[in-house]
Amino acid sequence: MALQQARLAAGMSQRELSARTGVTQSAISNLESETYTLYAERLFKLFRECGVTVTAEWDDSTESGEPQ
Repeated sequence: MALQQARLAAGMSQRELSARTGVTQSAISNLESETYTLYAERLFKLFRECGVTVTAEWDDSTESGEPQ
């Protein structure tokens, strides 16, 4: 869900994000779906167990969606 929120805050469609990143639109759709939630949870659990903290930040106040 964070990916979808970040993409929407940047004002991008899945197709636009695909074109800008080279990741297929279908892959983005799959990542934004519930299907991958369990994989992400497992990945974060593994990271936590190894002492790794994963964070994500974005500034949704920019209109262009470009990183600052």
